[in-house]
Amino acid sequence: MLKLLLVDDEYIVLKGLEIVLRDQKEVSLEIRTAIDAVDAYEKAEGWTPDVIIADINMPEIDGLTMLERLSVTIPLCRFIIVSGYEENEYLKRALKLHVDDYLLKPVDKLYLIRRLKQIDEEKQARIKNTLMKCRLMLFRGHFFHDSEFSGQETEEFLYLPYFSLFVAGLSPSGAREAKSRLAGYFEQIFVFSQNNWSIFLLNYSVKLQTEDIRVILAHVLDGNISGIADTKQNGEKQAFLEQIAFHYQNALCDMLLSILPVSEAAKARAAERIAAHTLASAVRVITFELSAAAYVNEIYAAAEAPEDNFLMVFTETLSAYIMIADINLPAASIQKLYQTHVKAVVNERTLAAFLEKSQNLGNDLLTPAEQEAYSSKVDAARAYIAEHYQEDIALEQVAEFVSVNPSYLSYIFKKETGITFLQYLTNVRMQKACQLMTADPGLSLEEIAIRCGYHSASYFHKIFRGKFGVSPRQWLQNPGNSPLLLD
Repeated sequence: MLKLLLVDDEYIVLKGLEIVLRDQKEVSLEIRTAIDAVDAYEKAEGWTPDVIIADINMPEIDGLTMLERLSVTIPLCRFIIVSGYEENEYLKRALKLHVDDYLLKPVDKLYLIRRLKQIDEEKQARIKNTLMKCRLMLFRGHFFHDSEFSGQETEEFLYLPYFSLFVAGLSPSGAREAKSRLAGYFEQIFVFSQNNWSIFLLNYSVKLQTEDIRVILAHVLDGNISGIADTKQNGEKQAFLEQIAFHYQNALCDMLLSILPVSEAAKARAAERIAAHTLASAVRVITFELSAAAYVNEIYAAAEAPEDNFLMVFTETLSAYIMIADINLPAASIQKLYQTHVKAVVNERTLAAFLEKSQNLGNDLLTPAEQEAYSSKVDAARAYIAEHYQEDIALEQVAEFVSVNPSYLSYIFKKETGITFLQYLTNVRMQKACQLMTADPGLSLEEIAIRCGYHSASYFHKIFRGKFGVSPRQWLQNPGNSPLLLD
């Protein structure tokens, strides 16, 4: 919806234009009116119109002077001038203001409607782009990388002063139903869904505390568990969007901590530590990029309250699985899982043992049908590698092809094949190199490297020696050598 402020000191003209624009169906408008510049200043404050249509000739403060002042306080606003005069001085001042249009009276109503529709489409395209960036940060492996948002993006996207984020165990259809119920409480709601989980970004005009939002969610979500990131306000908009994935992780941890059978003080300490630590290490553990022992060492090294270490690791690990594997457990199952292990973990060694065991958690919680579906994803990834190994390919590219989160593809790939994605890609390329050298011993190292996906012969030589312990030529001279065998 486009927010439009009409400014004209002639009441009949003002109301006539308002009626025409309210009756049209081409563009959705929220219209407010002002009878002079002072009135316009008051109406624009706190409401932030997208477009102002103003008459030039008004008493005390003319339309162009008014727009000059408003362009400072609401720089993202678009201006359309209406005048009964085509004077050069007016035109020059309008050009300096970068007005979108200069219309002569009587105004061509159809042209004005088309112009407003064009401005609205441009705005919606920018919002759609912002939504895409947010979604990439939330679901495409960009969890721990900030993304830049311009001031215009931020203001157009979150145009109301207060905002918050919460996560709930809802499917896309369940999220749509929840959004319709939440619409009575919050003016603007964005939903990002994938399979079992949905993230809600709320933007609203009345200041609410986190506990107020909890009460609303308890009423609306019909018993579905949810977690909330701290509520924010105007000055924090840009930083909030740029770190939306961190707010997502905080909401996940808040959700888990809210249902665990521990004291409120312990929950508060764990939440504070997790916010500072982030889930980056937990994600690296479950995708086999970091050892359980190294992760536990991190936790113990920073612990001010060692008795909370299991609570922190449990919360971080399960939250990471939700982010990566999209698992969804009932609250009772989460509580039982916690109570089953909490008494057995008494020191650093037993915590590392728990963590190593939990690396199978993602697979253990999948139904047979889900396991089969994800096995097919790995098969599709292997087929993609076999077809594209000569190209520059990365985990993110293959994950997009098979429609899963990159971090989760890394996890299930290791579970299915016993090696990492990069190790498997290297094995494929080495096998192809051996086949090429065997079929045509006269090929140069440069030609072999290029045909196997490497940009330089020296780097190919280094990888080959690391894999086989000998150089490519030495390998070729030994008839007893054979290429790597892949399933």
